[in-house]
Amino acid sequence: MKVFIENPNLLIAEFNEIAGIVQKKAFITVGTEIQKEEVETLKKYREDLKNLKKDFVSRKLENEANLVYCLDNSLLALQCELEMLICLKEDKMDEAWAKLVKAQVVYGTVIRNCPADFQTPNGYIERLNQYEKLLFPNLFFHSTGGIIKKSHCSICGQSLSKCHHIKGKLYMGEMCTRVITEMELEEISLVEDPANKLCRVLTIETDGRMIDILTLREIKVEPISKDLADSI
Repeated sequence: MKVFIENPNLLIAEFNEIAGIVQKKAFITVGTEIQKEEVETLKKYREDLKNLKKDFVSRKLENEANLVYCLDNSLLALQCELEMLICLKEDKMDEAWAKLVKAQVVYGTVIRNCPADFQTPNGYIERLNQYEKLLFPNLFFHSTGGIIKKSHCSICGQSLSKCHHIKGKLYMGEMCTRVITEMELEEISLVEDPANKLCRVLTIETDGRMIDILTLREIKVEPISKDLADSI
């Protein structure tokens, strides 16, 4: 059990109230202008959370800083959910997909790092997965493979093989990641379950036409000019 010097209960209660308000507006039928207003409200509140985390970090209160990270990213996932719905209604399908993927990724970090005392089986990640199944077609993705030649820990700057930090864990309110600075690409594969859902197949050619996979609209491909073709 994590020990908190500061009492987090008031912060948790405030978060739950805000999250409840947001989720009541996370339906495709809700007015776009209302959802946009809620997105701005979330952004402002998240700025307050970031300032609170800075205060905890300056006082070396790691458990508190990590908890604020989880609350902030939970609200970021809700923000991305609203933005996805807005994009769908504004016919911005590529952006809608990107917002959904971001929501899934950031909420995944919350699930992996939120203190067990404050975890509740709210089924939010399942809600996001249902969006993917119901609102978007089946997609195919790319996955790259290669040899990593240079990388370092995002927390301390050392090689992950030499430091004590664990990739994917929180340290003083910051996520430890592996920063790759040099990689030799070996292959690109077509996969159904990628590490990064943003690396997706965008178009497919049918009867000599390029079709956008999300919208099924034909994409007009400009012919290469003779001068450009000669220079290639």
